[in-house]
This record gives sequence, structure tokens and C-alpha cells, in this order.
Amino acid sequence: MRNIDSKAGAALFHGPKQAYNLNIDYEMDKNNNLNFMADYTKDNLESISYKFVPMPPKETLMPLTSERKTLALTYSGHNANSSYSLATTYSQLNRDAGAADAPGASEKKYRSWNIEGRDTITTSADNKLTFGAEYRNDETTLYGGDNTKNSDQYALYLQDEYRAGKKLLLTPAIRYDHHESFGGNTSANLGATYFITDSSRFKANYGSSYRAPSLDELYGVFTHGGLFSMLGYAYYGNPDLKPEKTRGWEISYEQEFDDNTSGKLTYFDNKKKDAITTELFGDGSRNQRFINIDETSSRGVEFEVKHDFGHGLALIGNYNWLDAKDETDGSRLQYSARNTYTAKLSWTEPIKKEWNITAWNKWYSDFQYDSDTVYSVNTFNFTVSKRWGDKYRVFAGIDNVFNKELSDMGYYGRMWRAGAEMKF
Repeated sequence: MRNIDSKAGAALFHGPKQAYNLNIDYEMDKNNNLNFMADYTKDNLESISYKFVPMPPKETLMPLTSERKTLALTYSGHNANSSYSLATTYSQLNRDAGAADAPGASEKKYRSWNIEGRDTITTSADNKLTFGAEYRNDETTLYGGDNTKNSDQYALYLQDEYRAGKKLLLTPAIRYDHHESFGGNTSANLGATYFITDSSRFKANYGSSYRAPSLDELYGVFTHGGLFSMLGYAYYGNPDLKPEKTRGWEISYEQEFDDNTSGKLTYFDNKKKDAITTELFGDGSRNQRFINIDETSSRGVEFEVKHDFGHGLALIGNYNWLDAKDETDGSRLQYSARNTYTAKLSWTEPIKKEWNITAWNKWYSDFQYDSDTVYSVNTFNFTVSKRWGDKYRVFAGIDNVFNKELSDMGYYGRMWRAGAEMKF
């Protein structure tokens, strides 16, 4: 059980959260295994809100109570040339009407059921073939009544891993998606890895992807801080949305300099058609609705370096440069940072590995919030954890140690975290 509290102000929910998880493995024999997972979470949160009817405005506490249940059953097996699995997952989420704080709102319910089967066959010493299928059904109720929306979708996929000699690995793949409302779409990818030495390699990938709008993006109404709080606003669905399609490529170089130091450099370039995003609407309103942008592009560079100092001390640093544009008018995309830097220092007690202390700092530079607003901000965070064997762990930490407040980027001040885990 975790308690989360913050001096965040009107737009942040806070309060107790509970989480329970059961994970059981049953070994049928040396080649076959059955796994059952049950997960339950419950939130009893609240946020400061302001009622404007009747006037004058009156401060009040707005609740957000939610309950999520997830069940999953997975069968996996293997033989001399094949590794296969069949998995099914059911998830249900109930949220009370306080999440919208709108007159006449009813309880909101989500339900999702997914099933997937896959098999990986070793056809030769140099070739491995993976194929599978998945089906998903989603259902949700809408705020303000008993209206229910649902969607069915399925996918078929095939991937091959072919080792062309000692230096080159090729990975072609193809996937077909079908959505009951948007029809079918075929995506293809080709990946290649060239091993220069045992410790250095080039990787390249070219391909496409497809994503249909979710039910919330199509029909939902959900809020951040409540419709009637001083800083609250709502997201509204758009039933006219189209699926987004992405096509792009990337190339990277990876190097292990020695047993303690490694690095990776990546360049990517993607173009997206009918990208799903949000925009403000209504005069003087903070509310947003989902829309399609005819065409967007994103290109960038990612760099990461890791170094192990020994005695349990390790440093990870990375830098991302991003150029994301709306190609219809050449403007920068909202909610994207031109530069992102992260530095993380971690110490794990080297003998029993029971203690861990991790501190990290994250900088955003030139973050495009909207057409007129650009931010730069950095936050320092740390966490401490103690483990007893494989069953018990406690942890505590502080996010945003220096209490930065910038609601447009999701920073509402310092947040304390503490919790415990037990496995059985």
C-alpha cells in the first residue's frame, strides 16, 4: 500500500493507493508451464475543486475513486525446434463520476479482453521463424448516461530471423491489422544488424506501423483536475478520427569499450499520416479535443553511455535531440522538447545486493508547450530500497526534490513516495 501526497495545488489528485498482485507458476513437466496472474489496484484520491454555482466560488474536495482488476492465464511450452505460447488477459476498470464532476455523470467502466497465440520455429541453424495471431475486444461506458461503445480488432504477424553468415543478421517482418470500424492495414519492417566485432555492431531498420484510435480518443470525456476546478480541464473524444500511420527508418551504432563501459548512438527519421493529438477549443477554455494532423515528421538523435565504476556504483547518461514538426504548416509540434538530458547514478551494495540508492536528474530544454510558450526545466529525484531475500522489499523516495512547479509540463511540486512489496 502506498500513500502519495503533494502540495501540488488544484490540478493534482492525491491520496492513498492500494495494489495487490498474485503470480503463480505451475510446471506441468520440463517442457510445459502454466502461469496465472491476478492484479488488483484501488485508488481513493481527491483534489481541490471550486464550485461556481451558486456564486461566489466555493472551495471543495472532489473525489476520484477507481478500481482495476486484471486476470491473465498463459500456457508456454517448447520442444527441440519450437517454442510456443497461448495467453489470455481480462481487465476491468471502474471509475466514479467524481472524475468528471459533471452534472448527470454516471460511473465509467472499461473492460478489455485479449488473447494471443504465437510459435517460434527453428527451421535451421541460421534461421528462426515466428508467427502468431491476437484478438482484442474493448468496451467502455460514456460519462453522462448508459451509452456503451465497444470495438473488435485482430492481427496476424510473421517475422523471420536469418543469420547470413557470421556478420549479418536480417529480420524481415509483416503484420496485418483489422479493426471493425476502420478495416484492414498491412505493415512491413526490415531490420538488419551487422557485427563488426564481438563488441561493436551497426543496426538499421526501415518499416511502417499502424494505430487505430482508442475508444476514449473517439468517444470519451476524461479530465485532469476535474471539469470545474480552477486549473482543471477535460479531454473530449472525436468520432471522426482516422487511424494514424507511420513510416520511417533508423540507424544506430553500439559499442562495448570494455567490460565496464558501453555506448549507443542512434539517428531516426519518421513521418506520420493522420497523427492523433489534441488541441484547445472553445473561447477562453482550457479544454482539449482529439484531432488528426494530416502529416507530421520527427527526426532526432539519441546518445547513451554507461559506465560501471565497480563496488556497485554505476553511471548512465543519455541525451536526446528531437525535431518534431507539423508538415502542413512547418510549425513545431506541441508537447515536444528539443533537448532532453538524463544523468543517473546508482549504487547497489555489492555483496548481498540488498541495498540500492539511485539518484537522477532530468533536464528538458526548449520544450514547446504551445505556439507561444517554450519552457526549460530540470528536476532532481532519488529513491532508496532495501530487500530481504527474494520475497520482501521496502522503498522510499522523493521526486522533484527542489519543488519545481510547472503545471503545463506536469510538475506540481515535490512528491514523496514510500511502499513495500511482498512476493509469495
